Amino acid sequence: MLLGYGVDLTIAELSRRLAAHGHDVTVFATTFDETYAGQGFTIEKVAIGGGEWNRAFPIFEWNAQKTLHRMRKRLAEFDVLVAATFPFYGVWKHFEGPTVFFDFGNVPTLGFSFKGKLNWQYLHLRETYQHAAKSAAVITISRFLAHRFRQKEQKKLRVIHLGGDHYWNDFERRGADAIGVRREARARYGIGKDEVAIISCLRLHKRHPPYKGLRELLRLHKELRERKLPVRLVLAGLGSPDDEAWLREEGATPLTNLPPAEMPDFYLAGDIYATASRWEGLNLPLIESAWFALPSVAYAVAAHPETTASRLVRSHEEFRKSLAELVQNPALRQEMGSESRRRAQAFSWEQAYEDFARVLKSVI
Repeated sequence: MLLGYGVDLTIAELSRRLAAHGHDVTVFATTFDETYAGQGFTIEKVAIGGGEWNRAFPIFEWNAQKTLHRMRKRLAEFDVLVAATFPFYGVWKHFEGPTVFFDFGNVPTLGFSFKGKLNWQYLHLRETYQHAAKSAAVITISRFLAHRFRQKEQKKLRVIHLGGDHYWNDFERRGADAIGVRREARARYGIGKDEVAIISCLRLHKRHPPYKGLRELLRLHKELRERKLPVRLVLAGLGSPDDEAWLREEGATPLTNLPPAEMPDFYLAGDIYATASRWEGLNLPLIESAWFALPSVAYAVAAHPETTASRLVRSHEEFRKSLAELVQNPALRQEMGSESRRRAQAFSWEQAYEDFARVLKSVI
């Protein structure tokens, strides 16, 4: 349960609401920081032995199974278990009650090593053909991901689109002036008065697998600058000092490891949201940006057609043209941003919680 991971944020949002409705909720995690402390649910550390051997996913899952076996009495204290991440999907073997398989998808393996590809293929086979089959219910976060499951699992599957209003809700609770926050944030990030800020939230690692599209965003930014358009690319996400130095050399403005409290400022500072990702189980930051009324451009792939994306493009050239049009047309940005905000209403955590609670009730 760490800062900067969408799965962890999802678990926290749903767990907090379960606890607020009177349920006793414990989240078991291999590691956690203070990001989700004090939110009404308990976080309990699970130590899995194996060390470096756990880089091989079959070994990691085997070691996790041994740990879960030792935890049988502790697990028996609960009415239902929700397995939301590897290596815990096999918890059904050690629990007599109902389990729910909560699926966030497995990333494409382009750019991974041969061993990495084998790891992800192992996950796909084990999850799709065994763990999901043994669970009382299957939840997945998009219709795109639902297609990977067999007909047998489709009968007990529920698609639950995640909420994207967490940062917007935090901002509203602050009661701050949006215009003032935007002005101060843009000054803090070095965005010029006449510059159009294209923002994106993603992994900022130089050596991250290419499906997230970081290098393509950098290329698009350079091409727009070469056409003398007044743009600035502002990137938020997990990254190291070396990653930050590299991104600055590439002409971007990196905001690494922003705390949750500053994320509303990041979205308010932007004018356009762009994601060049070629695979997403849903794409939570895209939806987060829509709550702040930002127009967005994304590739027409994976789950993007199910989201709040304003423009869905199919090529690099089309992506650049869409960005250029938005940069040069403030009225269009405002119009499309308003439409983004309207679409965002379908992606709230209260709705996601209600759907989630109905699944839990059905299996109990």
